[in-house]
Amino acid sequence: MSLDADLDFIAQAMPAFISEAAEQIAAIETLLLELEEQPDNRELLDSLFRCAHTVKGSAGIFGLNRVVEFTHHVETLLDKMRDGDVALTPAISTLLLQCNDQIKFLVDTAADESADTPDQKDLRADLVIQLRAITEAGAATAAPVAAAAAAPAKDAVVAGVWRISARFGPETFRNGMDPLSIARYLAGMGEVVSVRCGADGVPPLINLDPESCHLSFDMELRSSSSREDIEGAFSFVMDDCELDVVAPETPDQKLARAIEDMPGTPRLGDMLVSVGAVSQDKLTQVLSTQEASRGMPAVAKAKIGDLLESQAGVAPEVVAAALGKQQKMREAAPTEERYIRVQADRLDAVINLLGELVIAGAGATLLARATHTEALIEANLHMNSLIEEIRNGTLGLRMVPVGETFSRFRRVVRDTASSLGKEVAFEIVGGDAELDKSMVEKIADPLMHLVRNSLDHGLEPPQERIAAGKPAAGKLVLSARHETGAILIRIEDDGRGINRERVLQRAWNRGLVENGVVPPDDEINMLIFEPGFSTAEQVTNLSGRGVGMDVVRRNIEALRGSLRLNSNPGKGLQVDIRLPLTLAIIDGFMVGVGRSTFVLPLESVVEVIESGGDHVRIDERGRHCVELRGATLPVVRLRTLYTVESELPARVSVVVVNSPRGKYGIEVEVLLGQNQTVIKPLGRLFGALRGISGSSILGNGDVALILDVVSLGDLVTGADVQAALA
Repeated sequence: MSLDADLDFIAQAMPAFISEAAEQIAAIETLLLELEEQPDNRELLDSLFRCAHTVKGSAGIFGLNRVVEFTHHVETLLDKMRDGDVALTPAISTLLLQCNDQIKFLVDTAADESADTPDQKDLRADLVIQLRAITEAGAATAAPVAAAAAAPAKDAVVAGVWRISARFGPETFRNGMDPLSIARYLAGMGEVVSVRCGADGVPPLINLDPESCHLSFDMELRSSSSREDIEGAFSFVMDDCELDVVAPETPDQKLARAIEDMPGTPRLGDMLVSVGAVSQDKLTQVLSTQEASRGMPAVAKAKIGDLLESQAGVAPEVVAAALGKQQKMREAAPTEERYIRVQADRLDAVINLLGELVIAGAGATLLARATHTEALIEANLHMNSLIEEIRNGTLGLRMVPVGETFSRFRRVVRDTASSLGKEVAFEIVGGDAELDKSMVEKIADPLMHLVRNSLDHGLEPPQERIAAGKPAAGKLVLSARHETGAILIRIEDDGRGINRERVLQRAWNRGLVENGVVPPDDEINMLIFEPGFSTAEQVTNLSGRGVGMDVVRRNIEALRGSLRLNSNPGKGLQVDIRLPLTLAIIDGFMVGVGRSTFVLPLESVVEVIESGGDHVRIDERGRHCVELRGATLPVVRLRTLYTVESELPARVSVVVVNSPRGKYGIEVEVLLGQNQTVIKPLGRLFGALRGISGSSILGNGDVALILDVVSLGDLVTGADVQAALA
């Protein structure tokens, strides 16, 4: 391949490398923070090493020497930690986090080396000096111990000939990958004993598509590299490649492989005798010992595997291979999960087309009903059921756990608390709750502001907490859970809470509230979200300029979400964010008032009751109410609230819905039934319209307004109920 072709391959594949490396770098940060809490967790340490090694190996394929050289020092320290030569300390953890930031910088600027300023180079050189000092000090300390150790490491790499078989998929070239570059990279890891290109998958010349890949190769590579090193060369083509890597075998491994290749399900002892792992005499002796233990209590009975290891000297991995062979033949092998990486904009395009399909399907149903043709109506119902299944499956593709976003804040909490001189115990609850990916991305920034606000304004320094009778370490909890067709995200701390007197004084000074007027506590709390509002005495890196919190409220409301504060002065603050699960399509319950059509989220609907005549009454607050099973139920009258031209019928229906403040009713005239609702945003002109979260286009072309159950519920209990509901 020519130099120009190589450069073209690198240019095409670079975005894939940067995306993959970004995931590995994020994983490194998460693993480091988890390792601080569980320093003895070997699995976390191994995963951390693999992530760093993957970044280094992938960067080597693209010739990114800056990334390779720097990450090599990080990898060396992690390897020393895996060997037990270096123990993780807070200082080492901080150093590794700083190194991870530098790796991210090098990856982000891979295509523009001019961005690597002298300051960055000096910082990187200082980090390398610290890494080498720790590594060398750890190696010197561990040298006597290593010399005295007689047993080899459990995961030591066996030098020898690796057998590598790779079959590349037809999309390899289109994804910007070059099998020849991978083969060259492997050749640099050792000595190529042999290599054979496979021609089995190459079609006849007349059917050959030059853009499709039909290549494969079998290579024997003499190297002391580990399996992770070799498989790392294929990290970018794993989805388009059938890879088989066979490591150099020890005698025990050869026996284990022979057992794996045996047909049928023979008994354990027969398997070991047939491959030469144990003699027949030894096996007979072991079986006699086991037979003698049958009359003993269950706890004292000897297992055949343990006896083979202790009496016959069979290697544990050979026994494990024989036991595994039996288990595999008894049970069906589990199906491997398969993944495919899809660009987000392509998925968004499918969602948009699906929305149009839902609208078109609703229109076809109306036309079918107008014909009164039974067969046509049934065909449309079947089509709509299929559309609903497609909708649920497609929307499910965009649902991701919010825990991934929450985990990013571990680093923020750690670094911010350290800079403020505070001790903070950070806890994540309900990270497996799912939310639309597009919303997860948009909620990350508001959450960042709220978390930092809790750390800076809410939680007190250790001395102040101790004086107040609290533990020195503050507590910050980030939680999520599903609630009535929405997701509730809560940021809760046990700090000072909101000083309402101070907030009110600032509001009077800034003219946000008329002097002398004292609003309800909830309204005072919400003043911190006003533009330019701040109670900080001085400007710091985190606060004091009056920006950020108003953006938080604006961004959350743009997602059809709501904010609520619950402050307990001296005890802490609780910030509740409620968001819809998706921005695209929902199951709706359609109702009519006059000539207007409204849609309620189906998850919020509890029941429907009839109302009118003697059932209607006005309470002392001027609210329209009905009686429901002995209890008073406040009711929103859409006719009054939105000035809908319609005469009040003798009897109407009340749709009972759930909201965070409790149940309430919505008075409607016509029940139009369940409907798949495609959410369309409202324009800026309607941005201040209360109780409406969006609009939808019906099958006949009319526009229906989607009701916001939460804000309508607030309206029921608000101060202006006389004007809105009477």
